[in-house]
Amino acid sequence: MKFFIKNSSLEKEKSDCIIIFVFKFCEFTHLKNHLNAFSSSYINNFIRRGDMQGKIGQTLLLHDVPNITSKRMLLVGCGDKNTLNRYYLGKIVKKTMKILNQFSIKNIIFSLNEINIENCDIYWSIRTIVNSINKYLYKSVKINTSFKKDIYLNSISLNVMKDKYFNIAKNALEHALAINSGIRAAKNLANLPPNVCNPLYLSLQAQKLSEKYKDKIDVTSIDVKEMHKLGMNAYIAVGSGSKNKPYMSVIKYSGKNKNKKNKVIVLIGKGLTFDSGGISIKPSKNMNEMKYDMCGAAAVYGTLIVAAKLNLPLTIIGILAGCENMPGGNAFRPGDILTTMSGKTVEVLNTDAEGRLVLCDVLTYVNRFSPNIVIDIATLTGACVIALGNHFSGFFSNDEKLACSLEKSSQQTNDKIWRLPLSREYEKELYSNFADFSNIGKGKAGAITAACFLYQFSKQYTWAHLDIAGTAWKSGKNQGATGRPVELLSQFLLNESDFFNFE
Repeated sequence: MKFFIKNSSLEKEKSDCIIIFVFKFCEFTHLKNHLNAFSSSYINNFIRRGDMQGKIGQTLLLHDVPNITSKRMLLVGCGDKNTLNRYYLGKIVKKTMKILNQFSIKNIIFSLNEINIENCDIYWSIRTIVNSINKYLYKSVKINTSFKKDIYLNSISLNVMKDKYFNIAKNALEHALAINSGIRAAKNLANLPPNVCNPLYLSLQAQKLSEKYKDKIDVTSIDVKEMHKLGMNAYIAVGSGSKNKPYMSVIKYSGKNKNKKNKVIVLIGKGLTFDSGGISIKPSKNMNEMKYDMCGAAAVYGTLIVAAKLNLPLTIIGILAGCENMPGGNAFRPGDILTTMSGKTVEVLNTDAEGRLVLCDVLTYVNRFSPNIVIDIATLTGACVIALGNHFSGFFSNDEKLACSLEKSSQQTNDKIWRLPLSREYEKELYSNFADFSNIGKGKAGAITAACFLYQFSKQYTWAHLDIAGTAWKSGKNQGATGRPVELLSQFLLNESDFFNFE
C-alpha cells in the first residue's frame, strides 16, 4: 500500500474514487462551490432530494459524475461541523474503507479540505486517517498458512488544496507511516506463538535491527552466563524453570543530535515470552494469552523502528527483557530470597509476580548509561485491568515534568493513560520479615504496590512506569495484540526531540 500527498484540482484527478467529507446540513464549501459547479449541480440534486444529510457515518456513492474525471465519488457524513473529533474521524474512515472494499477499487483520493476537527489541524487529521486505514488493513500473520488477499487497494492519496499546508501534510504522512510500521512490527512480534517467539527469538529479532539500520542501531545480547557475572539473580531466577534461557537485548539507537542536548532516554520492555505463573501456576483458562506477556518488549522494539525511520535526534537505549516463566525442578519457589543486582534482597511470596523481578535488575543495569529519562513498559498486573479495564493504561512517575509529557503525548495520540499514586503508604505493603521487601503486597492495590516495588530500584532516575496489562491485547473473537503504546511512546520521543519543524 502506497500513500501520497497531493495538491491538485480534484475534478481533473484520475482515480477509482474521490472521498469527500460532508457535515450535517451539507456544510461543505469546497464541494458545493467547486465540484458541484463542475458537475452542473449533479451533486446538489442528490442533496436536495435528501439522499445525503451529512449525518455521521452516512454515505452516498456516486458513479460517473459529469465532468469529473474520477470514476466514483463517495460522500461521507461527519455529523455536526463543530463536534467532529479524531475518535469519530477514525470510525468514519474505517467505515469508508469497508464500503470501498466491496468494489474492485485500486486507488482513492481523500479530499481534506472539508475536514474541521475539534482542536485539530491538518497534521493530526492526516495522522488520524492514515492510522485508521492501517488499523483496518492489518491482518495477523498466520503460521505456515496462506490466506486469500481480500484488499484491492494499492494507493491512497491525501489531497491538500492550500499550498501552505503541503509541507505539514508531507511531514504528517512521514510520521504516520513510520509510527504504523512500528505498530505493525510490535503486533506481528506479540502475536507469534510462544513455541516460536521465545527469549532467544526475541534477541535475534533485535539483532536484525542492527543489520537493517547499521548506521543508527547497535545491539548487544546478554545471555544467562553474562547475567550471572553481572549479579542479575532476580532476572535469572524467573527463567530458571524453563529450558528456554533468558536473553536480554540492549538496543542502542544514536540519532544525529541537531539540538546538541545529548539526551539519553531508556525504554525497558518486559519480555516474558510465556508466563505460566511458575510454581504459583495460573488457572488454565485463557493461559494461551500469556504469550502476550512480552508486549512491553514488543512495544519497545516497535518504537525503536519508528526512531530509526524518522532519524530522531536522540540517544535511545531500548531493553528487551526476554525471559520465560515455567514450573520445573529448577524453578524458583515461594519462600526463596533473591539478592538482586542492586544488592537489595527480595522475598518471593508469589512466583507469578515475576515481571517486577526481571525489571528490577534491568533498572539497576541501565544506570551505566547515565540516562536522563527511564520508562519501563510492562504487562505487569491483573490488578491494573481490574482498576482501569481495557481502555486506559496505568502509569506512575516520580517526576511531574515527565508525567506531564506523557499525558500530553497520550492526549495527542488518544492512546489513553491514567496516573495512579506512588506514595510511601503503599510501600509498607511490601514489608518482609526476612528480606528488604517482598515481591507482592498484602492483596490490595496490586498495581500500585507493584509500581512501588519498581520504584525501590529507580529512585535515582527521572522515571515512569506504564502498566499495559489491560491494553496490550484484545481477547475473544478479535483476539490479537493492539500495538499499544507504540504511538504514545513515539509521540513522546517526537516531542522530546522538538521534531515539529515543518519549514
